[in-house]
This record gives sequence, structure tokens and C-alpha cells, in this order.
Amino acid sequence: MAGIEREPAEVRIPKAALDAFAAALSVRTAAIRTWPDGIGWMYALGTWDEPHVEVALMPGGDEVWLRMSTDRSKLVVWTIQQWWDFAGELPGAAPPQV
Repeated sequence: MAGIEREPAEVRIPKAALDAFAAALSVRTAAIRTWPDGIGWMYALGTWDEPHVEVALMPGGDEVWLRMSTDRSKLVVWTIQQWWDFAGELPGAAPPQV
């Protein structure tokens, strides 16, 4: 993806920003903005005008990218399993598939 740094970078995502996003996901109030490169970034609805975490599912569904709105040039890459583990801990999450 053009313009996205893929080398290891330090990304600081404040717990409050991640908690706000998790809360939005748990009650299905996440919004999406699609960037010119075609990537749709989700964020907690109502947080656009303040520092917030943004999350994108990459094409193919193998990776999830996380970044802070205050520095969109750096991101954290999670595997899809890490994403499901995170999502599975949210209130109201479906029980794990056995």
C-alpha cells in the first residue's frame, strides 16, 4: 500500500483510545472513512474531532492495521487471530467457535 510504513515503528495507542474503540464495536457504533487509497478505516463514532484509534481490515482478511489519528504514518499490524482474540473479549461477543 503506497504511503504506509511497513517497517517496525513505535506506535503508542493510549488505553483510553483503544477502550473507546472497543466500546464502539461492542455496541456497533463504529463509523468508516475510506481513504483515497481505497482502505476503509473504522473508528469510534463521534470521536473524529479528537485523537482516536483507527482500524482497517486488509484485503484478503489476513491482517488488521491499527493507527492513531494523530500520526497516520505509523501503524500496528495484528494477525487476524489477534483481532478475533481482541474482539472476542468485548462485552456481548459471540462465544468462541469450537
